[in-house]
Amino acid sequence: MNKFENVDVLLSLERIMRQNTAFYRTDFAYDKELLTKAAASPDTADKALLWMSRPSGTYCFRECDTFIKDTRQYNTWKFYGEQTHDKILAYAVELTGIEDGTVRGNLYELDYGEHFRHVKNEALPAAAITLYYQYGNREQPADQRFDGYPDPEFGDFLRFETQPSDPDALRRVLQAEKRSREQLTPGDLDAHIAALHDSRIEAEARRVVEEMKRLDAPNSPNKTHFMVELSPHFVESASSMDTDRLFSMLPYKTLNFATLKNRRGSFAIVTKDENRDKDVRLPRPSIRAQLAGDKAKTTPKKAAAKIKTNDLEV
Repeated sequence: MNKFENVDVLLSLERIMRQNTAFYRTDFAYDKELLTKAAASPDTADKALLWMSRPSGTYCFRECDTFIKDTRQYNTWKFYGEQTHDKILAYAVELTGIEDGTVRGNLYELDYGEHFRHVKNEALPAAAITLYYQYGNREQPADQRFDGYPDPEFGDFLRFETQPSDPDALRRVLQAEKRSREQLTPGDLDAHIAALHDSRIEAEARRVVEEMKRLDAPNSPNKTHFMVELSPHFVESASSMDTDRLFSMLPYKTLNFATLKNRRGSFAIVTKDENRDKDVRLPRPSIRAQLAGDKAKTTPKKAAAKIKTNDLEV
């Protein structure tokens, strides 16, 4: 895990998001708004956040809210680890301010699988909810329902915050989080994003190869070919160069990428006599190695592969 200091937070997170989030990218517009407001806020609690990229959307929460049990933030942060197999990219965000209109801060890479379990273990019970209105606030028990209607005394409803059972304990938890991530090794953000890009293509190649191996018999409509659907998330976010690179990593002589008549999606297709007992062919050098200064020449690639737009009957 690395840390990336004094970065353009919005630009950096958007670049990361595009390596993992294929659908509902408009979620990031809400993240940008939240982060921009937090960067200008005088409240130090607004400056430390947790952000995640999912294949279908993003989330951004204040860290302090995530470490209080049964809040929306706490439940959401652990949901994707407990209830899904989604690939999650997660980062802690520390905002340092706004410089020339740019939100600046530090990003800290998180191992989401470890982190959501850590949050589950360290989170504190909720004690109360503070309701903030236009001219004042009210406090009520955490388990008591509330609505967003105006208050006769305090005016329009603005927002609410869940208060922990032990504020001092929560403060200690958050201080420990800050100390822990400050120990991370400084990283190169460009190299990090290049590595995410590499791993996305490699993961798709490995998935296709493993699914090809598991097929017992040709599964095309006329039973003459083996085929595996390309991940919709990969297809949605892949450039033509990404598709070409995926093609070059798949070890099949008769490989073709195509759409099928009357079938949704795009497919990797090989003939029924293709040897499917092969492993992924990794390109060398990787983009990450090139960014690190490796000047070795790349090996020859297969012919460029594009997903055909015409329908095939196989």
